[in-house]
Amino acid sequence: MTRRRWRITLLGALATLAAVYPVTSLFRDSGWLPASVLMIALVAVTGVVARGLVRSRVLVVVAQVVVAAYAVALLYVGDSFVLLVPTVETLVGANDLALQALDTAQRYSAPAPLNEGVSFCLAVIVALVAICVDAMAATWRSPAAAGLPLLTAYLITAANGQAALALRYFVVPVAIWLLMLHTTARAGFGRWGTASATDDAGRVDIGGDRAALRSFSAGAVRLGLVGVVLALVVPLAIPHFAPRYLTDGLGRSEGGGGGGSVGFNDTVDLTRSLNNLDTKPVFEYTTTDPSPGPIRVLAVSSYSRGEWTALGNNGSGPDAPAPLPPADQRTTYEIDVSENTLAAPRLAVPYPVVSVALPDTVSWRTDPVTRDVRVSQAVATYRATFADLAPLATALRESGTPDSADITSDDLAVPDVARDLVDSWSREVVGDADNPLDKAIRIQDHLRSSRYQYSLDLGEPLRDEAGRIVEPIRTFYERRIGYCTQFATAMIMMARAQGIPARMAIGFLPGTQGDETNVVRASDAHAWPELYFQGYGWLRFEPTPGVRAGDPPPYTVVGDDSSTGSGGREATESASAAPTSSAAPTSTTTVAEAAQTQVTETTNPLSSVFSVRTLVVVLTALVLLLALFVMPITAWLVRRRRVRSATTRQDLVEIDWDDLTAHLHDLGLPDAGGGTLRQVRDRWISQGHLESEDAEALRRVTTTLERARYDRPERTTATETDLLHRDIRDIRRRVGRSRAWQARLRSVLWPEAGVSVWRGLRERVADVVGRR
Repeated sequence: MTRRRWRITLLGALATLAAVYPVTSLFRDSGWLPASVLMIALVAVTGVVARGLVRSRVLVVVAQVVVAAYAVALLYVGDSFVLLVPTVETLVGANDLALQALDTAQRYSAPAPLNEGVSFCLAVIVALVAICVDAMAATWRSPAAAGLPLLTAYLITAANGQAALALRYFVVPVAIWLLMLHTTARAGFGRWGTASATDDAGRVDIGGDRAALRSFSAGAVRLGLVGVVLALVVPLAIPHFAPRYLTDGLGRSEGGGGGGSVGFNDTVDLTRSLNNLDTKPVFEYTTTDPSPGPIRVLAVSSYSRGEWTALGNNGSGPDAPAPLPPADQRTTYEIDVSENTLAAPRLAVPYPVVSVALPDTVSWRTDPVTRDVRVSQAVATYRATFADLAPLATALRESGTPDSADITSDDLAVPDVARDLVDSWSREVVGDADNPLDKAIRIQDHLRSSRYQYSLDLGEPLRDEAGRIVEPIRTFYERRIGYCTQFATAMIMMARAQGIPARMAIGFLPGTQGDETNVVRASDAHAWPELYFQGYGWLRFEPTPGVRAGDPPPYTVVGDDSSTGSGGREATESASAAPTSSAAPTSTTTVAEAAQTQVTETTNPLSSVFSVRTLVVVLTALVLLLALFVMPITAWLVRRRRVRSATTRQDLVEIDWDDLTAHLHDLGLPDAGGGTLRQVRDRWISQGHLESEDAEALRRVTTTLERARYDRPERTTATETDLLHRDIRDIRRRVGRSRAWQARLRSVLWPEAGVSVWRGLRERVADVVGRR
């Protein structure tokens, strides 16, 4: 292999590493990175070795896929191997890890926790990107095309992160990619030169070629730098429209609250609000809370025709907020906010607020129903004390019927136009749950499952037969796609249909953690439901999938009552799994019940063997094997068809001869064309290094073939055709033993007789279509 191919391979590996490295910003731990670096190195080394051994580019890629797949399986599900050979359990284990990664992606936002399933999937993705980059850059020598998988790897991070990526994440892979382009183009330019080194004129030409090459390289470098600078500068120069999160704004307001402030109004449009991706900072903060949750700004209860509205206190409500739970049932933390641009009268404070420290010139009050904090004027810095409620699941199940002045009629209202839909939907979701907590958990888990998709693009609204826009709740039910406001609204309405008071809270996700402070941006705007539980007040739930949401509160994920097996889904369970319970047999268990239990335990392994998942795994393995041997199978089918259509012994002789010719060509011997049969025979004997016995067998084959072609048909006997068939079989076997293993493997997996069929498929289809 030339030095240039080594260089391109190394640059491709470095570019892949630079493109996937930003994924570290999506997870709380970078433990996945060493395995991914190993995968990149294995793909690069396998490509170098394979390109030196085989001529087929496809075989090079196949070798990289096989090595990478084996390495990933060995790293993550190697305990299922038998004598270092993967088994069916290997595929089952890989499937379990993929499901675990999918569940994590649905339930957590960036930075998400790292588990074995996520690490497994990241290793697979990195290996695929590395294979694509190496194949395009080094195997097919088209580094320009290698930019596509590199861009894909970069966009995986850019599309899932909560903040804009640092410039280095973009510049480094682009710089390496440009270097790959320069290396390949420079080599191609060098081949254009026609100078000869055998005379003085040639030496002058060589000097001119070198000068031209330097000029070409300098121009390419300047062009690449200009392109990178434009990619970074142009987005900054293009004007951006003002963001609109809550109709008139979770965006930069033009007045009130100070210039450049961010403002909330009291209306949330179900079809438009909270779907902007503006990354401008709203405020920064530090907190004593080790795991900060969403930061609330306001709560709304009134819903009508797709809009949530915060209604003011008309005097019928309480004069002061309800007291918080006792101190032994909550933990108190502090938050220090700086660089605040949120416009008055709103203030972002974690719920529920205990106290706020503001400048003396600023007055503030707490809404007696929602506990929203309102200030007389905007402030840049402030400190707040808030409570973290951590109720036990058993206590919430026994909290009793909600009865509080904090609950208004709006908190239980379901729009008449969607009443029937919400009632049937909620009954289907909650099933046999018999208390408010379990009902809420089932609703939350249902909406966070794979049945629904998170997207900021809602498409065109659905319309009824008269052309009117239907209720947005029905649109979400039909399409099952939306962002936080749709998911929160769905949970609120289903909870209300089950008699649980519910309202919508609006604020921000915890933001991006920096070196010293957390930064909350406009794009962190979020909505979530709050459900009322007697004795504990309004508690947060999180039905929005984890791609853009906070983590679910502990009392909705992991229950404290292990004896009942319920109280929330375990973190490792599937998002769509329903709560289950199990109990050991008691002393009053009858003999019949014990016998039935024993039968069930005996049949469980059988049911796992013959499960749908096992069937899918087996079918997948069969499809992969079929894909691996598609060429030899094709060659066998072609020969079988020719044998069936043969009418004379001469036809069978020609078929055997064609098979021998194709097989020897696959092994690296020259084609049969370009000479007489005896000349081809002598060439094969010489270049194939045939022993005397094999040479004599080849002579018998050509003699029989000459007689079949030029003598009368009846002179070719069945004995001669049988002998010819055995001679050809022996020649193939002995010639194959003398060739390198790479050539033998290529002749088995990539026979020309099968490849030619697929190469000519397009022409044959075109001929058939043309005749029609």
